[in-house]
Amino acid sequence: MKNRTTHFLRLIAKADLLFAVLLLCQSVTAQRDVSKFIASDKMADTGIVNLYRNMAMLAPDYIMIGHQDALSYGINWKKGTDRSDIKDITGSHPAVFGWDIGGIELGNPVNLDSVPFDEMRKNIISVYLKGGINTISWHDNNPVTGKSSWVDDKNNSNGIVVKILPGGSHHEEFKKQLDKVADFIKSLKAPDGSLAPIVFRPWHENSGNWFWWGAIHCSVEEYKSLYRFTVDYLRNTHQLHNLLFAYSPDVGFKDAAGYLERYPGDDLVDIIGLDDYNSLNTGHPEKLVSNLEIIAQIAIDKNKIAALTETGCNRLERKDYFTKEMLSCLDHSELTRSISWVLFWRNADEKQHFMPDPRHPAAENFKEFVKNKHILMLNNIPDMYKYYKKLNLTGKDI
Repeated sequence: MKNRTTHFLRLIAKADLLFAVLLLCQSVTAQRDVSKFIASDKMADTGIVNLYRNMAMLAPDYIMIGHQDALSYGINWKKGTDRSDIKDITGSHPAVFGWDIGGIELGNPVNLDSVPFDEMRKNIISVYLKGGINTISWHDNNPVTGKSSWVDDKNNSNGIVVKILPGGSHHEEFKKQLDKVADFIKSLKAPDGSLAPIVFRPWHENSGNWFWWGAIHCSVEEYKSLYRFTVDYLRNTHQLHNLLFAYSPDVGFKDAAGYLERYPGDDLVDIIGLDDYNSLNTGHPEKLVSNLEIIAQIAIDKNKIAALTETGCNRLERKDYFTKEMLSCLDHSELTRSISWVLFWRNADEKQHFMPDPRHPAAENFKEFVKNKHILMLNNIPDMYKYYKKLNLTGKDI
């Protein structure tokens, strides 16, 4: 009897162990209930509601590729019709298109990288009509000094943020800047009258000290107040409900607590973002993996979307960068594969470019990269603004 009991207990122990292993092996897909992914704006437009749901449906298994200013210029061209360096290589545009509205607050006709705002508007609407994703960053000129976003002194606080918050000496000037931002967003109107849904990414890389809103230049609460006021002013004062908001610090955090130190709040943020040029370019892929897993787990815990909101290797002198470096990190684990998109920075010219063109030595490596079963381009995704019970992808099946 004793031997039978011992044998029975061993079987139970093995069963418990097997059950535990099965639990550990559950995919991120199985853990996600897309009905729980609700935009922070409770009055969000239908396009935003569907976009967020579709991001959640894709994110467990697929990663969309993005490129800054993809339609505006390339390494060796300045204006094109439905052209991008990525399309010249692969036959498809990226799935995610990055734009920057730095300069809009000054009333300039072009942004800080000389992209005409009229052209940007047309391209954003075009991407929307094709079902692609638009994300906008804002290198806001200093509302107190009139200088650029970048600071002259990275070692000492400039005290700008506190001056533009409610009650501050330059609060009204800051509100005028936001008014111009709102006017541009309101102008992104499709022929049917709907506004193009936008992932808006203000006050990015705030963990660094190079922008006037950086960590050394304002307290934790001042930064949160800046972000909160921005969202509230656009969402409630201007009644803009076509926005998802991304929070995207730079590297430097070691865990979730470090990442969340300046996090403005779940009621404001939709995208758990990260800007990371540093990890791969300093030979530390394990750091990129760790950073991605941290933001991915935060996103899962909060029922939000994680994204690598800015990255890249300038000039791509390591020709296997996409497959051996970036893809190895993205495909490292279920957590890293739950990143919604990766946005590579812009192709300004021969000296500054983060994507290849067809003549570039890294072009073939990028073609191999996008063939991976987890990687999505514009020609792979459905219209991201429609409601689906199940997403059907073109040319990809896991």
